Amino acid sequence: MSLAEAPPATRTRFDPSAPAPAAAFENQSSLVLPGYSWSHYVSLDELFQDTGVRVRFLDHYLEIMPPISEAHEHRKTHVAFLLETWCIDRDTEIFGKGSTTLKIPEEAGGEPDESYCFHEQKPRPDLVVEVALTSGGLSKRAFYAKFEIPELWIWREDRLEVYVWNAAARTYEASASSQVLPGIDLAAIRDCALLPSINQAVREFRKRVAPPGDEA
Repeated sequence: MSLAEAPPATRTRFDPSAPAPAAAFENQSSLVLPGYSWSHYVSLDELFQDTGVRVRFLDHYLEIMPPISEAHEHRKTHVAFLLETWCIDRDTEIFGKGSTTLKIPEEAGGEPDESYCFHEQKPRPDLVVEVALTSGGLSKRAFYAKFEIPELWIWREDRLEVYVWNAAARTYEASASSQVLPGIDLAAIRDCALLPSINQAVREFRKRVAPPGDEA
């Protein structure tokens, strides 16, 4: 699993003392920059607060990400609402951790798009949701492997990819089903997340995945 999935052309040097404004990233993919320290990451993370620009660190690579687009937020919000609806309708305790920063000093740091714990609150999430609308950037699987997050969902090219952590092999494996939420209909989440509004998405989702005994 490679750390960086960006083409070499994006790996330009970046001057931490002169950060680019958020507008400079418009219509561009993330920048992946090698050879940076943990202290650089911490400084840049603080520097970019309230700009919309996001920073991720993995084994001396920095990823500088553009502000979140409307399309990115639409997909993330829809997937999150559908996941939460499924849990609420089945009385599955769910604890939203949102974009709480994950950190292992000197190794990895960054914010997920969305994250959750189930059944009880835990220091780290059971499931992370990421939206990847552009190419390049650090490998999401390599990043979350540092934290051994049990399950990773990636929305990419209008598909929902699910990866389950294999502790013995210390890697993520693609899966057709969820292990942390057994029985959740991933195909229904994918289809309903493409609908225009959250209301439409949730209504259609509930029609398709009504719990036993709740069917009309």
